[in-house]
Amino acid sequence: MSLDYYRPNVSGLTLYVQHLAEGLARRGHAVTVLTHRHLSGLPAEASENGVRVLRARVAAHVGKALISPGLLARAVGALPHHDVLHLHAPLVNAVPLSVLASTLRVPIVVTYHCDLQPPAGLFQRLVETLARASQNFALERARCTVTYTEDYARHTAPLAERIDRVRWILPPVAEPPDTGRTEDEVRARYGIRGRPVLLFLGRFAEEKGLFQLLDALSLVRRSFPEAALVLAGENRRVPGENVGARLAPLLADPGSGVVATGVVPPDEIGDLFTVADVLVLPSLNSTESFGLVQVEAMLRGVPVVASDLPGVRQPARMTGMGEIAPVGDAGGLAGRIVQVLERPERYRRPREEIRALFSAERTLSQYEGVYRAAVGSLE
Repeated sequence: MSLDYYRPNVSGLTLYVQHLAEGLARRGHAVTVLTHRHLSGLPAEASENGVRVLRARVAAHVGKALISPGLLARAVGALPHHDVLHLHAPLVNAVPLSVLASTLRVPIVVTYHCDLQPPAGLFQRLVETLARASQNFALERARCTVTYTEDYARHTAPLAERIDRVRWILPPVAEPPDTGRTEDEVRARYGIRGRPVLLFLGRFAEEKGLFQLLDALSLVRRSFPEAALVLAGENRRVPGENVGARLAPLLADPGSGVVATGVVPPDEIGDLFTVADVLVLPSLNSTESFGLVQVEAMLRGVPVVASDLPGVRQPARMTGMGEIAPVGDAGGLAGRIVQVLERPERYRRPREEIRALFSAERTLSQYEGVYRAAVGSLE
């Protein structure tokens, strides 16, 4: 498998690949993850929970994109000993890795995690053009492309154009462990005073709908004056001056109800669901294709309010554990949040029901089927 950022980076894509790779390793498969050494202190090679991880030194950064000629060199040494190359897109090195695999007659599988939506600007348009060309190059050579839901596949042009070679497999989601901390302990730990608690978990970026969420909070407070908003994610290196400027005074004002936790380790995410009354995912565009955190919340009994985006709206639709809000509409978002807060019992489902619907073991079995079909296509 190859992706740009692997652990200890924290993102939905990273956790997806980690859960998939480690799950396959537990089933007896030999799994190698080829990625970048995005932090200088990370080892060039390691065994992590049964998965061999190869990290190439980063030569340059272009925004979040990592440039690493050494990645292809690591692939040249590793790929001949593997049966399948599984690319996780968006991926900077999709073209050279696809060429290498095609030359070696190693079948390619691509998981399409999300679409590309770079910021405005001439340079960013150039980056998008090159990235889409690279992505399409890999998709054309893939034996199979996987995405999370049929909804997302049929509403995303690069997938819809190749729908006969696309499969939709629900993502592998691990239930957040219980730390044993009580609600009062978690509130004290993060300085959460009000209730009910709205939870946002993700990157502090404009496309995540943070401005709409902040506006929605003021509207929710008309019905719930003591409502609090907990923002969990990176709060020091905030991407975009506009986001940082908007958040700074709110975080400094105890009366705003807005609290930022910083990055919470995956094994402590359960604490956030202990105090949350609703998880809000107000994303604005197709860079969000599902929102694994929605399922994590549901597994801990927390309902959700999510944007009406392809893929993102599916967890609430499939489970009944939430509401779908109009995209980019603070008033509509607030209305759905209040709806959930006023009748929380309406959105509760047995944990076993959610576990069965989002079975990680079924996801692993479906991927095994994809790999076998890819290998068999060469015979």
